[in-house]
Amino acid sequence: MDPCTQGLLGASLSCSFAKKNELKLAFICGVIGGLSPDLDILIKSENDPLLAIEYHRHFTHSIFFVPIVSAFLASFLFLIYYRNKVSFRKIYFFSTLGVLTHGLLDSCTSYGTMLFWPIFNDRVAWNVISIVDPIYSLILLISLLFCLIKKSRLLINVGFICSLIYLQFGFLKYNQIEKYVIALSEKRGHKVERILLNPTIGNNFLWRSVYQYESKYYIDAIYMPLLGDTLMKEGDRVEVIDKENVFSSIPKESTQRKDILRFAFFSQDFIYIHPLYENVIADLRYGTLPYDSKSLWGIEIDLENNDKHVNFKSLRNFNKENYDEFWDMLKGNL
Repeated sequence: MDPCTQGLLGASLSCSFAKKNELKLAFICGVIGGLSPDLDILIKSENDPLLAIEYHRHFTHSIFFVPIVSAFLASFLFLIYYRNKVSFRKIYFFSTLGVLTHGLLDSCTSYGTMLFWPIFNDRVAWNVISIVDPIYSLILLISLLFCLIKKSRLLINVGFICSLIYLQFGFLKYNQIEKYVIALSEKRGHKVERILLNPTIGNNFLWRSVYQYESKYYIDAIYMPLLGDTLMKEGDRVEVIDKENVFSSIPKESTQRKDILRFAFFSQDFIYIHPLYENVIADLRYGTLPYDSKSLWGIEIDLENNDKHVNFKSLRNFNKENYDEFWDMLKGNL
């Protein structure tokens, strides 16, 4: 989720447990706690471009590391600012609430979060909210502002409950669209083998659907408003690739083969050869538009140097025509 929303959610949960005279402390600890797990963006390497995406939303986002991250944060705040002013225990409590929200909220998006690492080595992605959702953010912002101005914990509790209801709405919407896509695939004579559903940026009505049937991925845009009929725009079809054997000239134990497997894990195995770049394996979870196969990023393979790390390639190409079409689709013009 975007940093602003992470900070707002962290502060909201911390303030909901604070007394009237503790709201400022809870706000500061909650905001910093809600942001702190994303310090993993500092993990990067010039020699290994995949290191950054591999460790973003990794151990710092695990619920099992919340006490450790919170201890570091609380120690920093206590030693730098709050020594002899507030008890360490109180700072640690509010910081823990802030840190706890981060991994859980990120898991609601489609990017993937190592929420239960090291017990389970899976990237959790519940796919019920976009990485940026202004409605969700505004719910938190408005309730938090009123809470701080009115010094009322009731207001932040109302806002926090509303934010949970909004997330629950996302789970409900996911289930409805999943049923719709399965029914759609059956009309086509397909049996869904794997399915991916993502709400598109900034809303919960227009979704990207990708499902696998035999050797192809089928991409569609699905528009499901609160009222009215569900609409569908048929999109691209791309070939499924075998991560173990794609670019067969690359040896099994080579650096590039291992990088392909790392990228496949990051992409939840929704990978394909980009239609515009023959040596690029791309992440099918995201597209320029919800129905197309023009991914936002991928890895560039160097067939001449198998022991060199792949190059992580940004493929974003969102122009005015794309923006206008996306806006029309949000209005239900599919």
